Amino acid sequence: MKLGIMGHGPIVYGFLDAVSRVEHVTAAAIYNRPSSATEGAALAEKFGIPVTYNDFDAFLADSRIDTVYVALPNSLHYEYALKILQAGKNAIVEKPFTATAAQAIKLANTAREKNLFVFEAITVSYLPHTKKVKELLPRIGDISLVQCNYSQYSSRYDQLMNGELTNMFDPRFAGGCLMDINSYNVHFVTEIFGEPEFIRYFPRMGVSGVDVSGVAVLQYSDFAASCVGAKDSASRSFGVIQGRYGNLVLEGPVSRSDSLTLEIRGEEPEHFDVQGCRLDYELAEMERIISCGDREAFERHLEHSLLVARLLEEARESAGITFACDMEEAE
Repeated sequence: MKLGIMGHGPIVYGFLDAVSRVEHVTAAAIYNRPSSATEGAALAEKFGIPVTYNDFDAFLADSRIDTVYVALPNSLHYEYALKILQAGKNAIVEKPFTATAAQAIKLANTAREKNLFVFEAITVSYLPHTKKVKELLPRIGDISLVQCNYSQYSSRYDQLMNGELTNMFDPRFAGGCLMDINSYNVHFVTEIFGEPEFIRYFPRMGVSGVDVSGVAVLQYSDFAASCVGAKDSASRSFGVIQGRYGNLVLEGPVSRSDSLTLEIRGEEPEHFDVQGCRLDYELAEMERIISCGDREAFERHLEHSLLVARLLEEARESAGITFACDMEEAE
């Protein structure tokens, strides 16, 4: 996999760290808009990326690139991923996949029509802990409750409260806590349990018109899952699945949990430590899927991303949260 990189935020540094460790993956070029040329050049120097572009068309035309990683503001994911696919290259799109379900469907159909691959860069679906949870789930019996909490105070909330609007909390850029860290929780719950009967979202709204924290409730036939996310406050982050005979406990955010514990009533807890560098797993599997042409695995991940895109939109609708792109699609 020969990657073109778009973006320069902290997540890009983590992604390029993973590129340096994963076999058969190299960063061939990086693109940033002229206003971000300095940041792009710094990334290229740090990670030994041979070519930098400030012209998007020239970047897309580079034959050394077969897959493009998109780490731009949420509202730009769809626009650029579509152009990438139309140019005949695969795309890896940072979470959230798209701002709306309709956009997600369009990307999926374009990739299918062109026999290309488009992935959401969501660690949850690829982590060993997620697979281990599925394996251990029968041991805790009938499920009663699921709880996930990912709360991490953001300096950009300080900026918001000081009157400075950043992409994180801007409805024009499809911002908000649900689309940011709470989406990991929704991904985790649906990766384990599939599609819920419905989802509702109960947000704490910020002054900009999007959520700064909130609770998403996913209702299944015989249990409910609560997904808590916060950017305006911090707490211990965790995932807990409660069953008739015991619990499964993930310490830390479900997107990068450090440990997994099986607690069966009346027995000694069993601890599992099967995690490593979280971004390595998704990148290695994406490379495998592309190189092997594994359309079945690709479709499995794609259908999951389509489901979550729809659920996040339904959650927003239940809370009355709207983005600029919602209005555009309605016109």
